[in-house]
Amino acid sequence: MISGKSSRFSRRQFLQYTGLAASAALLAACPAPAQNPAASSSGQSSQPAAAGKELEAWSQMTGIAQDSTKQILDNYNKQNKKGITIKFVYIPVTQGSQSDEKLLTAVAGGTPPALHYADRFTVPQFAQQGFFTDITDAAQAAGVKGGDYYPFAWDEASYKGKIYALPFDTDTRALWYNKDTMKEAGLDPEKPPTNLDELRQATKTLTQKNSNGQVTRYGFNPLYDQAWSYTWGFAFKGEFQDPKTKKITCANPNNVKAMQFVKDFVDEIGVDEIDAMLSACAGTACNDQNDYFWTGQSAMTCSGDWKVAQAHKYKPNVNYGVVPMPGPDGPAPFASWAGGWSWAIPKGNKDVASAFDALSYLCGFDGQLKYCKDTYHIPTNVKASEDPFFREDPLHAVFMDLLKVSHTRPPIPKGSMLWDLLFTAFRDEIPHGKKTPEQALTDVDTKVNAELEKVGFFS
Repeated sequence: MISGKSSRFSRRQFLQYTGLAASAALLAACPAPAQNPAASSSGQSSQPAAAGKELEAWSQMTGIAQDSTKQILDNYNKQNKKGITIKFVYIPVTQGSQSDEKLLTAVAGGTPPALHYADRFTVPQFAQQGFFTDITDAAQAAGVKGGDYYPFAWDEASYKGKIYALPFDTDTRALWYNKDTMKEAGLDPEKPPTNLDELRQATKTLTQKNSNGQVTRYGFNPLYDQAWSYTWGFAFKGEFQDPKTKKITCANPNNVKAMQFVKDFVDEIGVDEIDAMLSACAGTACNDQNDYFWTGQSAMTCSGDWKVAQAHKYKPNVNYGVVPMPGPDGPAPFASWAGGWSWAIPKGNKDVASAFDALSYLCGFDGQLKYCKDTYHIPTNVKASEDPFFREDPLHAVFMDLLKVSHTRPPIPKGSMLWDLLFTAFRDEIPHGKKTPEQALTDVDTKVNAELEKVGFFS
């Protein structure tokens, strides 16, 4: 039996919550969630699906990650004795958000998938909104406990003492650089940038332009890939949430300094050139083998451990290096942040028992070990992360070392709102001079904290 009170999920609430309110008209004709006559007190069915039934796991994964997950589900389908088949279904997310309209429509219509792949820091928001199923009782009955996972990942997948998802992978971030390109440009490939002044100078040296003055190779783009507001803020030792009050603090003085650095860096390269690169990489245009780093159109990039698998697959004969991100005064390993994903059971699923059985396999030792070996991500399952494999490749060992000093994003019930507002500030308002860094970040704090107050987050 799944704990928690029954609640009807509001399409309007979800749209407002995830920043998709502009799409409301597209979904106006969606029917209200259907009542399930066999539902338990939590609104979930207590009756398992009939043998031979196919359930779906929805995810926006592509490339290596999708291939690996399909194989994990195939392994589960072969070994489970319930006769239930779990099928992977690709669902793209709405650009610039953490949500997708197909999933929204399914939940609003009472026909959600069995499993949904969610950016882990958004779990508290979906839990607070009644979008994910409370799986606390199911986890306890199956012997799944917090001690099996890294504490930060377990906390991100919980809300107010209840479990709403199981942690999947995690990752850390560092500076990737192409040693061959550095050598060709006259730089020492064994001496990558160690501070921000060196990063800016190397960027100038490595950047190439054609006869028309257009950039053909970026030395580094301070807004691309994982060079994100969190990365720069942490590099300057900033904080995004007060540990005592839990209020969002994007306008922390060190974060303001970080964003001023980013603005100056963008100005050096040229905001039009930065925009051209980001525009060319809209959506999934630069995913996997099309990433500018693999195509040679960028000599350096801030990215994660997942690139180790991509390097082996797409560019096995190119020499790459990885070091902690540079900071104002030297290497800044603390600039790294641990992200990662989770799998959850959307509210309204009619066979929670079967869904959780698959969920616990996917996010357990066997599922995580295979997925993270295939993708070179880091398991959140402690036992799986101790496998020697994750330190065999010296590039990946760097990311393993960064885990102990990495930060996490604020796990709040307005996670998507915070993400979207920071996205706008970082990618548009600050680099284009529409707002000063302090003004842009203060506006984010004001809006998010007001919404957190409304839902009683601080009480």
